[in-house]
Amino acid sequence: MARLTKEDWLEEGFRILKEFAQDKLRILYLCQRLKVTRGSFYHHFSSIDNYVASLMQRWEKENTRQYIELANEKSSGQGRMNVLNELILQQDHAIEAAIRSWGFYQPLVKEYLDRVDRLRLDYLEEIFVEKGYERKEANIMAELEYALLIGVQHRYPGKFSKRVRTLYLKYAQLVEDDLK
Repeated sequence: MARLTKEDWLEEGFRILKEFAQDKLRILYLCQRLKVTRGSFYHHFSSIDNYVASLMQRWEKENTRQYIELANEKSSGQGRMNVLNELILQQDHAIEAAIRSWGFYQPLVKEYLDRVDRLRLDYLEEIFVEKGYERKEANIMAELEYALLIGVQHRYPGKFSKRVRTLYLKYAQLVEDDLK
């Protein structure tokens, strides 16, 4: 068997989060699934907290920072919103739902979740300002958009269905109608 990389360990952690939420994210269980000893784990991570921090850093990068980078390639607020919505509609949300629930009792996860939430909300607010909303109203719209995302992640974990696409498109239409 080839030597495991740090990325292999993180991928397995995300698979576990998707399958079982955070309940089975333990060193021994990770090692059993990967068919290696605990020494292999400690070769890459000094502790479970170090592992969780690495997992959260990767999640933040791939599910927030990269989305923002891709959206910033568009010149208009609506163009950025369209990119974000498409990326979100293609994402598997079971992992994000598990992370959100994990954050209720794991302080390290809560710290990353709070930072990601703030980053996402600030970015959405800027898009709404660019679309013509006053700052206070843009903040409210960002909160509404984000609350919709969190709600559908918990109601429809996994890949979003046609139903969720319909909900998102209706919401987008309501927002556009609000600006007229």
